[in-house]
Amino acid sequence: MINKQLALAVGSVLALVGSSAAQAGVVEYANNFSANYAFSNFTDGDGSFNLTFSNISGNLEINVPQAGNWGVQRKGEFDVDYNGTGTASAFQAASVCNSVGKSGWDYCSKTTNWVGLGQLNNASYTDISGSKFVYNWNTDTFTSDGTAYSGGSFSGSSSGVMLLLGMFLGPVGSYIASNIGSGTLFVSQVLDGASNTWTLTFTESSGVGLENLLKSLDAGTAAGLPTTAQNALIDGVVYANGAVHIPEPATLALLGMGLAGLAARRRKSA
Repeated sequence: MINKQLALAVGSVLALVGSSAAQAGVVEYANNFSANYAFSNFTDGDGSFNLTFSNISGNLEINVPQAGNWGVQRKGEFDVDYNGTGTASAFQAASVCNSVGKSGWDYCSKTTNWVGLGQLNNASYTDISGSKFVYNWNTDTFTSDGTAYSGGSFSGSSSGVMLLLGMFLGPVGSYIASNIGSGTLFVSQVLDGASNTWTLTFTESSGVGLENLLKSLDAGTAAGLPTTAQNALIDGVVYANGAVHIPEPATLALLGMGLAGLAARRRKSA
């Protein structure tokens, strides 16, 4: 595999605001999902690029949330090998990946509690042909609301599409999250069980800038990120077995009450 170090995620610190009852709940499940991934065709400046997952096993369930401002959390195991060399990068202590049987991988996370991924504002989708998608590469069956589905096209806000990708591509997404602009990403996807592939083609509206971010990652000019192979290909291996969700409103209310109580105690002690 050609060396590359990258992760995309919805990064930084969780701000638990903005959920509604219609939006709350689990957004994505992964059941022993593993795959190679590769971003390509992002160097020509035409605002379009590809993301291909190959050698896929396991299954995914994607529940499309309503538009809104989302605080996002994740629970379970999520591991990424950004360069495919079996030599760990300096993202975290190697013992963390060793503890989940992923020696040589670059980043590993396994939690039994929900942990924060970030805050997404004005996230939305359009032209999606269903609200619940189940992709099973173990049985080569793919459905949208229970109906057989082999692919299609949809669009979403840049933050909304990043939520769908955030499960797969790891912890260095703070770079993407802090630099991506607002706008629309148009997505066309093809699912192929026979070849165990999932191919997505992205076209971005003016102002999103994701293609330029991929180019900067490939060129090794992204501040704080490792030097890459600079070969117009960003690839790696991912494993996911867990869930991503938007917290229930009751959870947010309890958090708010706790913070208010803490503030009151501080005022009293002062």
